[in-house]
Amino acid sequence: MRNIKEVMSLAGIRFDYIHAERLGAPPPGAQLQMNMQVMIEGERAVKRGGFVEIPFTIGISSVPSVVTVTIRGTATVQGDVDLKNLPPHIATPIMQAALFEAALIMRELGFPPPLPVQPQQPQAPHYA
Repeated sequence: MRNIKEVMSLAGIRFDYIHAERLGAPPPGAQLQMNMQVMIEGERAVKRGGFVEIPFTIGISSVPSVVTVTIRGTATVQGDVDLKNLPPHIATPIMQAALFEAALIMRELGFPPPLPVQPQQPQAPHYA
């Protein structure tokens, strides 16, 4: 008999649908604002043996409206999953993988990545 609850882990991420569209050129000097919506659809999850397949959708659009990206896929999780409260070690890699794909696609369309990469500033050591 096991007293320890089975640990869940992300077994894989599959992209089923990727759509990107350049709707126009940004106005000269305009700063693009990227809006991102992430939906992890636990109510549509399917159990298969010791795995749970959880569908997700990532939608990215810009203001002004010049580009849109939609990515749909499935994350496969091994173990016991609380679909109403997905832990960060499962949700974060899903978002990271989708954002990486979105950044590649947006680069091909001539736009900056949806989340700008912030260079790390060297900080002076802090002593207590």
